[in-house]
Amino acid sequence: METSTADLPAPSALDATAEHEPELHPKVRIGQYSDAGPKLHNQDALAMQIPDGPLLRTKGIVAALADGLSTAGAAREAAESCVLGFISDYYATPALWSIPRSAQRVLEALNRWLCRQTLAGESHLCTLSLLILRSRTAHLFQVGDSRIWRLRNDKLECLTRDHSRMIGENRQVLTRVMGGDTRLDVDYSSTDLQVGDIYLLTTDGIHGFLSRSRMQGIVRGCEAPDVIAQTLVEAALANGSDDNLSCQVLRVDGLPDASADETLKQRGSLPLPPPLSPGMKVDGFTVKRELYASVRSHLYLVENEEGKRSVLKTPSVNLEDDRDALERFVMEGWVGSRLRNPHLLHALPLPDNPSCLYQHLEFIDGVTLQQWLREHPDAAVEEKLYLADQLLNGVRALHRADVVHGDLKPDNIMVDTRGLVRIVDFGSCHCRGMEQHTSSIPLGTRHYSAPELVDGETPSEQSDLFSAAVIIHEMLTGTLPWQGRYEKAGHKPLPALQTVNAFVPLWINNVLQIGLQRHPRQRFADAAEFRDALRRPVRASKPAKDNSINELRLWKGASLVLVMLLLISVSLNQ
Repeated sequence: METSTADLPAPSALDATAEHEPELHPKVRIGQYSDAGPKLHNQDALAMQIPDGPLLRTKGIVAALADGLSTAGAAREAAESCVLGFISDYYATPALWSIPRSAQRVLEALNRWLCRQTLAGESHLCTLSLLILRSRTAHLFQVGDSRIWRLRNDKLECLTRDHSRMIGENRQVLTRVMGGDTRLDVDYSSTDLQVGDIYLLTTDGIHGFLSRSRMQGIVRGCEAPDVIAQTLVEAALANGSDDNLSCQVLRVDGLPDASADETLKQRGSLPLPPPLSPGMKVDGFTVKRELYASVRSHLYLVENEEGKRSVLKTPSVNLEDDRDALERFVMEGWVGSRLRNPHLLHALPLPDNPSCLYQHLEFIDGVTLQQWLREHPDAAVEEKLYLADQLLNGVRALHRADVVHGDLKPDNIMVDTRGLVRIVDFGSCHCRGMEQHTSSIPLGTRHYSAPELVDGETPSEQSDLFSAAVIIHEMLTGTLPWQGRYEKAGHKPLPALQTVNAFVPLWINNVLQIGLQRHPRQRFADAAEFRDALRRPVRASKPAKDNSINELRLWKGASLVLVMLLLISVSLNQ
């Protein structure tokens, strides 16, 4: 692949961006160079990407380098597909996924594609080295014998290990490549960033023909990253390299303010605020009144110096010695700050140096769904179904961000003065990709929790859909399905909603029957499917039957037949 910088801003442009948004990414200078060497074709591929806007904060800067295996018929295509495919798909992963999770998912998908291409025709095999710089951390991913290096304090160190072994005295073979096996094993590591660090990515056409000390001297002797890359390539060629040669260079000139993972660690050590009362001030916010209080948290209406209203959510003093609960509180704020949807509560920016632990939330002028239902006992079914439609849109947005709410109930759903439904309270959320910060303890509310959560299973998208179905049933009838005894779900038909509310359309019965199935796999596949079923006045598909029940009926029937045959045999023998 020819060296391309189409996706790279000029160093001066990058520096200017960093001055305006220093908190988004490390300030770096970049360069890369590739040469076919003595070979007819260049089967290396390399690319860098510095995204715009929020992706800088959530996904970081990516450098990708691949070396197609010369023995593979489609080596160049494999290398190009890995580099370009990874950059494209990595930035499309959910913002709340961790970097290791995002990269692993994309790499696995790319590897499966390469394997399918190999089975269909020519071999698609290549090495791959990835470097991702986000916040104050470097993330490294390695498959094959390309390498990632770091120059720190004038000392060059290789940060990866080659996946290769010697056969005989002179032959070296790779033990791990992209496209070589449907099961992909990726080396992953991370390290801190320091100002002055220089990172290199090289193919074996360079490091196979230059000693570490020679490479170190070149890197120390050059300032500009693109000059470093080109000089390394030319030096390896002069030293007899008989392979394609590619190099990428990233020089760290500045670091951003701590964010993301650092925030989770640092804010968790802040002191708890005392109980607040009207007139008290916290970091420029004036407390107007208390909105809500529970054993877990308190909500206060506040105003800033410009008179704009918002909400401070503080952990209860009862949680002072409960580290897990405080970590969940910090996680809740982190999740809320990354969600952007009209049906989800928005978390607002915090002051630069908060004096204590709290969340800053938008103020929703409205009431809970529970209160709305009490205030509108005669609301039309169409109006309630419209609220249900909005609720499922909000659930869909959560799940698309790979967040499971875990505690959907009428008290955690707001209806504002415009009739807009808003899902609030992410204190029980389960965020894949950040499992280390989520709780394994069930935190939902019993009457709205799916049966599998009561049995100790991990919250899932389908458990949220069960809770949504319970809420919609309560909205339409004023009662819980099966009076809250969900062990009957899937074993006993749902009583017709029309016996309580004659205005409920008939097809809603079957829709909720599916949503309230005991087994998650028998419910709707996602919130969009649930929402669409509620919208259409047609008969929904019949829920799948429980195989265990069918098997039980089969054996009962078989046993009855055997008993009858035995009786007949006895009577004939008498």
